[in-house]
Amino acid sequence: MSKEAHTIYDREHLELLLEVSKRYYLDNAKQSDIAAEIGYSRVTVSRLLAQARAAGIVKIEISHPSARLLGLEQQLLDTYQLKEVRVVATSEADTKSAIGSAAADVLLAHCNPRSTVAISNGRAVAATVAKLPRRTWTSSCVVPILGMTGSGLPFIDSPDLCRAASKKLGGNHWVLPVPLVFETELAAQAMSQEPSVHRTLDLAARADVALVGVGAVSIAGSSPLLRKWITHPIQRELARKHAVAHLNGHYLNAQGKHVDVSLCRRTVCLHPSKLRDIPFVVGVAYGTEKVAAIEAVLVGGYLDALITDDYTAAALVEEV
Repeated sequence: MSKEAHTIYDREHLELLLEVSKRYYLDNAKQSDIAAEIGYSRVTVSRLLAQARAAGIVKIEISHPSARLLGLEQQLLDTYQLKEVRVVATSEADTKSAIGSAAADVLLAHCNPRSTVAISNGRAVAATVAKLPRRTWTSSCVVPILGMTGSGLPFIDSPDLCRAASKKLGGNHWVLPVPLVFETELAAQAMSQEPSVHRTLDLAARADVALVGVGAVSIAGSSPLLRKWITHPIQRELARKHAVAHLNGHYLNAQGKHVDVSLCRRTVCLHPSKLRDIPFVVGVAYGTEKVAAIEAVLVGGYLDALITDDYTAAALVEEV
């Protein structure tokens, strides 16, 4: 605490400090005008203003909403060793659209006309694809990270998103016209070795940039894209093995380590560990119900960038 904070001023001096402070900070008067009003020099007015701040009469606070968002971004950058973070205010009229715009900006900043972009599926990924600007990158390529869910939910499944993203960028796209999950492990393994499937997933593993969503695992349910495969036995297995997140069709525990459940072995997709070999991975996910899942993915080191909302960001910071 400064020496001025302990100084006891007489009533007359306090009134002077209050008047000068009010004129300068509330009325936006110039120091020279205040000096003329009170009969002192401008230097004396400046000294009086410094005394007012030191004594706690004046407290300056930066309170613009952007300051809080920037603070959350910096905390997430430092805590999880990320390269980029964008935090969107939930006061936005359409949070999903705002997050999609932010994610599209970050993704495009790390692409070029010859980039290979690997993408997963889901609503947040779809919101990002919808906000991609038009380009004429004829040598670009969009490739799926996983098979299709056939969920009956148009525009958030992998084939639709790859096609839409390539149309926005003006380039080409690959398809992976096989189910995400097979009835048996043997069938999934056989399909993964099929030449066209193997080539597609190999290209995804060698992408320049990736865009992925993050799914939560809870007793309340799972992503609608996976719901038809999450039977009661699978739910019990996920609970027994402490799975909290799903990423690229696989499951992770709170420490970000892969959880080997039977459903994973029936899935055709790029293994999450392969994401670490992609130069820049953008994760887009939000919602307080996903905090544990997002934290697991961050702790596991799968992402280079995170785009989320302010409530989710604040919860992630508080969890540490």
